[in-house]
Amino acid sequence: MKPNIINVSLNNKLNNFSYPIFIGNGLLYKCEELLKTFVLRRKVILIHDNFFSLNKKNNEQFISFVETIKKLSETINLISIPGGDKSKNVSQLEYILEEALSFKIDRNSLIIAFGGGVIGDIAGFAASILLRGIDFVQIPTTLLAQVDSSVGGKTAINSSRGKNLIGSFHQPIAVIADIDILKTLPKREFLAGLVEVIKYGLIYDNKFFDSLENNYKDILNYDQLKLNKVISRSCEIKSLIIKNDEKENGKRAILNLGHTFGHAIESFGKYDGTIIHGEAISIGICLAFKLSTKLGYCNQFETKRVVSFFKKLSLPTSLQEVQNLSITTLEMLKKFKYDKKNKNNQLTFILNEKIGKSFIKNNMDEEILTEFLNDEI
Repeated sequence: MKPNIINVSLNNKLNNFSYPIFIGNGLLYKCEELLKTFVLRRKVILIHDNFFSLNKKNNEQFISFVETIKKLSETINLISIPGGDKSKNVSQLEYILEEALSFKIDRNSLIIAFGGGVIGDIAGFAASILLRGIDFVQIPTTLLAQVDSSVGGKTAINSSRGKNLIGSFHQPIAVIADIDILKTLPKREFLAGLVEVIKYGLIYDNKFFDSLENNYKDILNYDQLKLNKVISRSCEIKSLIIKNDEKENGKRAILNLGHTFGHAIESFGKYDGTIIHGEAISIGICLAFKLSTKLGYCNQFETKRVVSFFKKLSLPTSLQEVQNLSITTLEMLKKFKYDKKNKNNQLTFILNEKIGKSFIKNNMDEEILTEFLNDEI
């Protein structure tokens, strides 16, 4: 079966740019034709999660992919780093840069990111600054990466001040999302990725949210047809939102629903796995809806419906469910002040009028936030 292809088109002041997202089953075993245009006779640096080199049981797709790249490329060199948000740091970035340069790359060289969102973020950032910018391809291996982080060109590493505060916008030239590789994911990681899928329905498409509510059991059972539709629709929605706002100067910010809360929650865990990104965003989305209701934007029924759905998926929905993290109102407020959406020292949040309609709330009142957090913590 041919892959589904979503084209991401971007309009900016300098030029128009587009790239394909290939979505389907078994793509890593038959990617030669898909990648020929992008890889042929180029030096390739393949940056990957060491899960794929250490885990012999689940690395067949990886080995097949590497063999294909060997046939197409001039040379291929592999760089392995640990997965997990702790790897998104300056020292790991420096290691990637120095290793890549040791392979005598040039501006026609290509980076391929093979892994989850962490690999895509740090590899993409490396590509954006090596030789002042070289091409890269995303091979996302988690649901979260396939529907979110591999699409749109946001690349970054973390700072001690917060998540993704050091980075750049650098679009990939192609993305390959192989649905089969999702079967290698731990259930926890798959559920965490599903949070970002649900987000698209909440911010933009209430019918998509309805469909997820009705079909979530099939999706959790890896129904291939439904997973293809879910991933494709998520990528379509993101493509539509970023088309005229590549660098998040306006509407693109709604993609951050729940992320102001979520990134703050993650940072309390020091990225040690106590709470992972999708779980933190699950709580963040629920808090965003509760805050929307508190401020009179969204009715209570809609908020209860959202919280109920996350509970059905056994995802956390409140700060009180987070174990072993010392979260305080004061520290949460401090972390909010490093959020990238803020302007002129004013806090910005993404809130909802209803399911399927998010909006940007600027100049959030700190007293209201303090009262809200005191009730939730």
